[in-house]
Amino acid sequence: MIREIPELIERMAACDECRKLAVEYGMNLIGSRRRGAKPRDWGLPLTTSQIALDDHLILTHSEWLPERQPGCEVCDSWRAYCAIGPIPELEAWHRAEHLCEPLREICTPGDFRITTLM
Repeated sequence: MIREIPELIERMAACDECRKLAVEYGMNLIGSRRRGAKPRDWGLPLTTSQIALDDHLILTHSEWLPERQPGCEVCDSWRAYCAIGPIPELEAWHRAEHLCEPLREICTPGDFRITTLM
């Protein structure tokens, strides 16, 4: 059964840098979920590839950042503050985490939608 490709993945596939960073992150994520994988082998590469992808999304594609998500305690804590102007950097990073949720989902073993980005 082929599941629908999220809109985010289609957008990222159109950006060469997104594609490169997403594939690197996805391969590290898949490696972290392999049976018998040791954290010392995948921890640093996974973290650095996630930071690089989040940083690219925030700096280059900030219009893709989702709105605050209902049911998320962190989003709710920011909702309590009334801010005028650009969102704080930490909130942008958090919202980038929400943005990457579909990517983390497709990077699980047996889900081949990551090939769309390759």
